[in-house]
Amino acid sequence: MDAIRYGEFHCDQAVGESIIVCRTSENRYELHCHGGKLAAQSILNMMAAEGIVIETYENWCERNCDDPLIAQATMGLVKAKTIRTSRILLDQQKGASVRALKQIDAAILQGEMQLARRLADEIRIWNDLGLHLIEPFEILLCGPPNVGKSSLLNRLLGYQRAIVHEQAGTTRDMLAEETSIDGWPVRIQDSAGIRTAGDVIEKEGVRRAIHASRTADLQLILVDPAEGWTTEHQHLLDLNPSRSLIVETKSDVRLENKTCSNPRAEANIRPIRVSSVSGEGIPELLQAISKRLVPTIPPAGQAVLFTTRQQQSLEDRFSVRITSR
Repeated sequence: MDAIRYGEFHCDQAVGESIIVCRTSENRYELHCHGGKLAAQSILNMMAAEGIVIETYENWCERNCDDPLIAQATMGLVKAKTIRTSRILLDQQKGASVRALKQIDAAILQGEMQLARRLADEIRIWNDLGLHLIEPFEILLCGPPNVGKSSLLNRLLGYQRAIVHEQAGTTRDMLAEETSIDGWPVRIQDSAGIRTAGDVIEKEGVRRAIHASRTADLQLILVDPAEGWTTEHQHLLDLNPSRSLIVETKSDVRLENKTCSNPRAEANIRPIRVSSVSGEGIPELLQAISKRLVPTIPPAGQAVLFTTRQQQSLEDRFSVRITSR
């Protein structure tokens, strides 16, 4: 029991898949492999051919988890993309949310509404983070054409995802890739440059970029120091002022009187200067992004509701119910 064994699992191919097997209970074994979905599916197919019944993790959770919140947290762990979010979900699987909601229910039943509301507030402050434990935060790179959006996307991802060209308007549509920043899952979108577009395709790209600006969890408004702050920048900032970071690009380029004037609507915003070529300022930018997305990290064991249905269930506890006799 609890012993870990290493070996190889041979399917049809001569070379076996490296696996680790652990017996975690009297009738339960865990098998871990690597090699991607194809390798895992090959092992499952081999087991099915031997008469082993393959069950989805959703069905397993429904049968083996007594509480729906525990089942949802277990299923969430399967989908979690980072260790940091997995730790929070693991707290929920261990009953953090169940215990917190039971405390609120007990306070309501005893008529202690002030206590119940205080306990609910202690959970509500994590609602935004909760919805992004599985689904990534949306980060938008935006600004006029040729300010370095595609170059910054490639730098943040660590590989060449977007086409970079000195000709303005190269990016016509939304390019999105998922990664993690400081342990938080994010989807970074490169958008079309905001300007008066000439053709139908570019106009549609600009329309999509403006829509994404309104809905992004955080938008990075990129400014070329040679051009400075423009009306297009201000328009983007006005669309989502509370969820914006100003990023001055091309810090490796030497210019006289190089500056990024303060945006009108947010005079306290200081631009973060970066270079996608040299990497200058990138660590500071990543730190700023993380702080804006998750200003405070929940302590260990904190109840965090991570679906809209769970969060609505909390609010329903305080709804006024009128019953007729």
